[in-house]
Amino acid sequence: MYPLFESICVQDGRVLHSEWHQLRFEKAFQSFFEKTPNFDLLDPLIIPQKFCRGKIKLKIFYNENKREIGFQHYQMQNIQSLKLVHTNHLDYTFKYSKRESLEALFDQREDCDDVLIVRNGLITDSSYANLVFFDGKCWWTPDLPLLEGTCRARLLAQEIIWKATIGVDDLKKFQGLKLINALRDMNQPMIPINQIVY
Repeated sequence: MYPLFESICVQDGRVLHSEWHQLRFEKAFQSFFEKTPNFDLLDPLIIPQKFCRGKIKLKIFYNENKREIGFQHYQMQNIQSLKLVHTNHLDYTFKYSKRESLEALFDQREDCDDVLIVRNGLITDSSYANLVFFDGKCWWTPDLPLLEGTCRARLLAQEIIWKATIGVDDLKKFQGLKLINALRDMNQPMIPINQIVY
């Protein structure tokens, strides 16, 4: 019923970085439905009182005619290890509501907390976040992610991170990595590169 969605961070009753979500919504809508949206992603938005404190995950599911909104309190997952998993045909260009292909890869994580998805030999994303790698001086993000996330787009525009083609053999060049998305910014501990399991 709702093929696409957006996940947005609400902090203490304030929607963060709404312009980046609006841009992605418009791009996804036009590509998927082949027309301009006839409604706004965030307007109107009423945040219930019980979700006006702390960090909240706002999920907006939508189709070509309407949207459905949900709120939940957010607790950032403590990711300490990642398992390399391989795929050749996965398409997750937009935030599709159907995530069976991603979930099947996540199920291959074994004893790790999440997966690091390799598509056609190149590093892309984790099961739910973009990746940034630290080489001791700069932060680099794969130039061909599964999904062009809003946090990734914003950090690229601010020149906090940079794009690079990253293959499996390139991982040894880095000291560590972080998982970023709308609810996970750069202010989190770095995962040591040796916590990637081959």
